Amino acid sequence: MDRSGGVTVNMLDCIAAETDRQDTRLNNAYKQTMASLNANRKKQLQEVQRLWIRYRDANCDFYADPNGGTIATVNSNSCYMEATAARATELENLREEY
Repeated sequence: MDRSGGVTVNMLDCIAAETDRQDTRLNNAYKQTMASLNANRKKQLQEVQRLWIRYRDANCDFYADPNGGTIATVNSNSCYMEATAARATELENLREEY
């Protein structure tokens, strides 16, 4: 973000690149955690993950205020990135417990 120079399009590119990295991290952590669980726990985690995605999407979409100008898009995209990174960490930690 520091290299963006405060230019919105550069900020969005940076956020998108990091979101892609965090999404890959999240998917890997999810798959590895699922592989370590029994059938009942897999079903539970699958449902939790679906609910989490719905929450993340609704929460981050809220930041995309149509009257918020270009910063609203930056805030919304940052929300997706940060939430995805936090969930990846949570799943990585959960995986270590099993």
